[in-house]
Amino acid sequence: MSALARACVHRSPWLTRSFPRQCRVSIIQSPRTRPLLSTTFRVSSSSASETPPTSPLSDVSTPPASHIPNPPPGALADANPPNAALLLFCLSTGLVDSLTFAISGVWCAFITGTTVQLGMDIPFLLNHFPTSSTELSAALTHFTTTASSERLAALSGFLLGGFVGPRFPRGITPARCSILQSALLASASALVLGLGPTVAGATAMPCPHLTLALISSSMALQAVLVQRFATPYATSVAWTSVWLGAVANGSTSRRAKKFVGIGMVMSGAVLGAAILTLGTEESAAAGVLTPGKEGNPDEAGSKQQLVRRVGWGLSVAAAIKSLAAVVFWRRARMSRVQI
Repeated sequence: MSALARACVHRSPWLTRSFPRQCRVSIIQSPRTRPLLSTTFRVSSSSASETPPTSPLSDVSTPPASHIPNPPPGALADANPPNAALLLFCLSTGLVDSLTFAISGVWCAFITGTTVQLGMDIPFLLNHFPTSSTELSAALTHFTTTASSERLAALSGFLLGGFVGPRFPRGITPARCSILQSALLASASALVLGLGPTVAGATAMPCPHLTLALISSSMALQAVLVQRFATPYATSVAWTSVWLGAVANGSTSRRAKKFVGIGMVMSGAVLGAAILTLGTEESAAAGVLTPGKEGNPDEAGSKQQLVRRVGWGLSVAAAIKSLAAVVFWRRARMSRVQI
């Protein structure tokens, strides 16, 4: 894009929707000064029919409409979302994943880890591949009780949320989307607290496939929402690129925001570990933080305590998302703009 075309574009690409794709660039030359660039924007269709101001020289060029960049796909009209709501989302990411990994070894927000885990499970599944219809039925029944099926359920829930999120109607504002995310986490918490521990699956989590799918769908909707704002926190669930951006070249303020977001994720993990371990015996706490080891608590009381703590932790995460919805709602009310 030429320098003249770039001069016609507003600094924020989101706000180009307010202006038509017509811009008049002219050069005004003074006998004693160098040529000066002046731009004239046509704000509305009604003003477009008015006679443009005359200039000593004729117009140099009129950049075509195709040279003016369009807003990113799905970008919101508000390019400055409330930072407090975004940081609350980062906090919920660390909290949710610390809870789900502690009880089941499955990541519901850091879905890259779940993808790697599924890849590691493939050789084991191939070694036990059935050779007859009878073995196939038994293998499927056994598969539903393994950790691989729970990881697959978490990945499926995340993909469902990622598919549905960008296709929400216009009436689903960020505040309402945050409420929906909170409702999904609250449903998962109700399942965990209402049903109690189970011995049918690979972990003590009740209805692990449905519970993990609900949690993952909530985190996927959060990722879709944050990604549309194009903030320093990326999607709020994938932090590898944020780490790279925090140490790469760029503005100091933007890098500082990335470190703040990383700190909020770690704070969420600290909060999750505190919910799981504070007030428990030392051996039980060690088993909670290292799922899959032989030292995990096997007593029914320890399982019930762990499940209850995870359920209450999910309730806290749902409350955090509800608070983010309140922040979005207040911003929309103050600015009188539906965001």
